[in-house]
Order: sequence, then C-alpha cells, then structure tokens
Amino acid sequence: MTQPASTQPSERRRFVRATLVGSALLEPKSGGPSVTAVLDNVNRIGAGLHTKAKLAPKDDVMVVLAFLDQQGQEQQEKLAGTVAWVKPWEKGYLIGVVWDEVVTVEKNRWLYYYLEETLKMPG
Repeated sequence: MTQPASTQPSERRRFVRATLVGSALLEPKSGGPSVTAVLDNVNRIGAGLHTKAKLAPKDDVMVVLAFLDQQGQEQQEKLAGTVAWVKPWEKGYLIGVVWDEVVTVEKNRWLYYYLEETLKMPG
C-alpha cells in the first residue's frame, strides 16, 4: 500500500503526473473565501496549481475541477486535499495539493478516466 508522499519523500513521484490545464476552484475548509486557480498537472494522489492568492501549507481545501464528458457536457469533480507546499512565482504562487484519498473510479469518475486514458495506468 502506498503511503502519502509526505511520509515517503523518495516515492514522491511514484504516480506520474498528467498535464491537465484548466480552471479550478480552491475552497478552504476553514470557511475562508474561495480562491480561483489554474490546474497545471494532476495524478491519483495530488495536483499542481498556480494562483494569485497565497495559501498556507497544511491548509485543508476542497478542489473543484470541471471536465467535459464524451458528449461535451460539463462535469465537476470535488476532491478534498491538503496544501503540501507553496512557492512564490512571478505571477503569484505555485501550490501542491495532496488528495485526502487516492482517486478511484467510484469516487472521482471523470478524473479517474482522464488519468487512465492519459497515463495508461493499470486499473
């Protein structure tokens, strides 16, 4: 069983990240204001985003992603996670989020299928 990246630094990239550029919404679980972000990459255990707003490491967030399904209809995924790191960037901040649970077909159907197709990962 894979442990979270934070407890296994040498296994940080066990799951290859897929490039997936799109808009995202970060909703702090603390009840603070939502933050718009751009999703840069994603995998089954986390995502990389950039935003103009600064979040703090260890902040608990809900990440809302939008996908177009095969019929062109917009579908949303909501993934709970924790901000793992924040780095200053020329246009704001780069943020790494680790999901609270590994992406599965049962809980995150649209993201799971995107990753499966893009990375050809074993099901």
